Amino acid sequence: MKNKGFTLIELLAVIVILAIIALIATPIILGIINQSRIGAAEASATAIIKAVGDAYGQAVLAANGDLPTLEGVAAKFKMDNAKMNASEKTITTEGLPITCTITTDSQILKASCAVTDGKTFKTDDDANMKLKAGE
Repeated sequence: MKNKGFTLIELLAVIVILAIIALIATPIILGIINQSRIGAAEASATAIIKAVGDAYGQAVLAANGDLPTLEGVAAKFKMDNAKMNASEKTITTEGLPITCTITTDSQILKASCAVTDGKTFKTDDDANMKLKAGE
């Protein structure tokens, strides 16, 4: 009678080959996941910059065509994961590796967002937006 099945050495060889494949594939998969997280954060930073521009446009309309204040822009800023604070000149996000700041230099509003994962750094800047004097 002939025994059917695999020997212990054959099974061990298959396990070793699968372990080698797993060791090679794991860093590649983790790298792809990290790159997708960075890409998502960069897309969110770009969306935040665009939301500031939209809020600025809405603030101009609300001011009947006059230049808005920074508080007026902050009041019109609407985004699910982000909040604009006019007094601190920042935009805070929930759960995203994004740092956003708002700078005002002689009536010009400029919003910039930086995305960092410890290795890469990206900044998006929006076009200059004029504000009322005294901002």
